[in-house]
Amino acid sequence: MAQAIYVYGVIGANEEKRFVPMEKACSTEVYTIPYKDIASVVSDYPKNSFDYRTREIVAKELIKHQTVIENIMKEYTIIPIKFGTLLENTDGVKKVLEKGYSEFKDKLEKIGKKIELDVVAVWNNLDSIIKRIGEENEEISKFKEEIAKKSAQDTFQERIEIGSMIKDALEKEKSDLQTKMLEFLKEKVKVCEFKRHELMDDRVILNCAFLLDKDKENEFDRALKELNEKYNEKINFRCISSLPLYSFFTYEVKKVNFENIDNARKLLGLGEEVDISEIKASYRRLAREKHPDKFPDDIDAQKKFEEIQRAYKMLLDHCQNERKSLRKEDIESSYMISIFDIGHVR
Repeated sequence: MAQAIYVYGVIGANEEKRFVPMEKACSTEVYTIPYKDIASVVSDYPKNSFDYRTREIVAKELIKHQTVIENIMKEYTIIPIKFGTLLENTDGVKKVLEKGYSEFKDKLEKIGKKIELDVVAVWNNLDSIIKRIGEENEEISKFKEEIAKKSAQDTFQERIEIGSMIKDALEKEKSDLQTKMLEFLKEKVKVCEFKRHELMDDRVILNCAFLLDKDKENEFDRALKELNEKYNEKINFRCISSLPLYSFFTYEVKKVNFENIDNARKLLGLGEEVDISEIKASYRRLAREKHPDKFPDDIDAQKKFEEIQRAYKMLLDHCQNERKSLRKEDIESSYMISIFDIGHVR
């Protein structure tokens, strides 16, 4: 089967290196493809096999991806590349390194002395919290008293409403607690950034990634212990430390689609070679001419304007402060590199 190149991340290295197979989760040989003084950490991978994966296979591949990155971290600072990134060949990898060289160098320098810690805060007994809310919230308590006088058959809708009121009160309490926890940690420790992740169920109050200097890890641990003592046995705090900076600097690499870029170019009325200033000037002109407010009777005006906005964003992302050729032969050999956003940074 034809082989592609699977990319795990980018490190600071100026030579080819082969790593021994990394535990059972990753028996594949992992090696580097260098460019100047940076290199991609990669392995060979059957081309197109990502198109036919079951959920079980995806889970195994994700473990493999994480295992490689965590093992590389023992020796190098690594910028993670989004899970599932396949490039056609070695030349494609080198083109990505060449295009993103300045960005990768800058990020490697910034994250070399930083770590990510993920903190999850969970209520130990959610039922007791719900019971307390039902008893202490005056509005809920009165409503419960009113419907208690009626039969269960006649209060089906009211009981649904009570459930909704309790859920709203629970979410408010979680939000208030989350704010207090974050303010406490920011006050105690110099946190560079933090990023909230999705709360997986009602028991979870806080699910957050923190970016901080490596020498602040012990200080952060002490602050977390203080929080744990403050909330006693009501809330359980879990912390996973020394992680790759997935939440802050995971990059996405995509082959540029010529047809999409060409359509965007034509929509904005641009030539086959452009820079950022030309893209912005064309968009501003079209925004004035095609704004939906000017066409109140045209039901498609908003849709047309949104197409212009998408074309504008696509070309901005592609050019990235460079003068770019939008000719077919140049587009088909180029890649787009961007931060893969997995949440909201504060």
